[in-house]
Amino acid sequence: MKKILLLIVFILPVNIQAKGVDAITAADDVMIVSSPENRVVLLELYTSEGCSSCPPADRFLSELKAAGISDKQLIPVAFHVTYWDYIGWKDPFAKKQHDERQRTLANKKKKATVYTPQFLLSGDDYRSYATFSEDVNKLASQRSTVDLLLSAHVLPDHETADKLHLNLKTDITASEVKDVGFYFAVIENNLASDVKDGENEGEVLQHDYVVRQFLGPYFQSKPEHTQIREQTIVLQPEWKRKDLSVVVFAENPQTGEVLQAVRLGPF
Repeated sequence: MKKILLLIVFILPVNIQAKGVDAITAADDVMIVSSPENRVVLLELYTSEGCSSCPPADRFLSELKAAGISDKQLIPVAFHVTYWDYIGWKDPFAKKQHDERQRTLANKKKKATVYTPQFLLSGDDYRSYATFSEDVNKLASQRSTVDLLLSAHVLPDHETADKLHLNLKTDITASEVKDVGFYFAVIENNLASDVKDGENEGEVLQHDYVVRQFLGPYFQSKPEHTQIREQTIVLQPEWKRKDLSVVVFAENPQTGEVLQAVRLGPF
C-alpha cells in the first residue's frame, strides 16, 4: 500500500462563466445545472477502509469540502475498492465495479499495477500534491469542449422507494473526440465507519464524496452532436437524501481523459 503525504491546500479562484442556467429549483421541484464555459476538473480517489495509508487521503477530500470549493471548478469523487477486503475488514462502500474502473484506466495509461490511495486528476495519475491548487487552476482555465445540461426531480413512491429521474442533454459539437463516454455517479457525504478489524482496527473513519452508484459508460458518436439521455435511480433507504448528489462526467474512452463534469444536489 502506497504511503503519501498530503498537504492542506485551498483552491485558488478562477474566472468562471456559466453557459446557461446554474443550479436552480423550479416551481415543479425540477433541479437544473449546466456546465460552465471552462473545463471542470474531476478528482477521483481510489481508497479502501482496509488500507492503513488511505485515511489521510479521505481526510484530504473532506478538507476540500470544508474549503468551499466550487463545482464550477473541481468535483471530487471517492471510489472505494474491494481488493484489500481480504486483510480482515470488508469496506461497506466498496464495489468490484470500482476496482474494474481503476484497472481499466491503468491499462489505458499502460500502468502495470493499481494502488491505494490513488488520485486521478481528470483521468491522469496524480501525485504532485504541493502544486495541487496550481494544477487544478491550469486545467480549469481551459475552455470546455463538451456541454452538459442535467436536470433532476424526485418521483415519490410510498409503496417501494422514491426514485430520482435524471435528464441529461449533451453537446459534443466542439470536441475533437469523435466518440465520447458519459457516466452517472451518485455520491454521498458525511459517512462514517467504526472499523472492527484489519489495518484500521479501532478507528472511526469519516468519508465524503463516496460513490454509492455508478452507471455508464453511455456513448455518443459524431456526427450526432447533441443527445438526450434519461436515467432513473432508485433512492436506497440507507442513503441520506440531504447528503446525496449526482455527478455526470464526459470521458475520452480511448485515453480516460475527463473532458467535462457537473454536479447536482442535494435532493
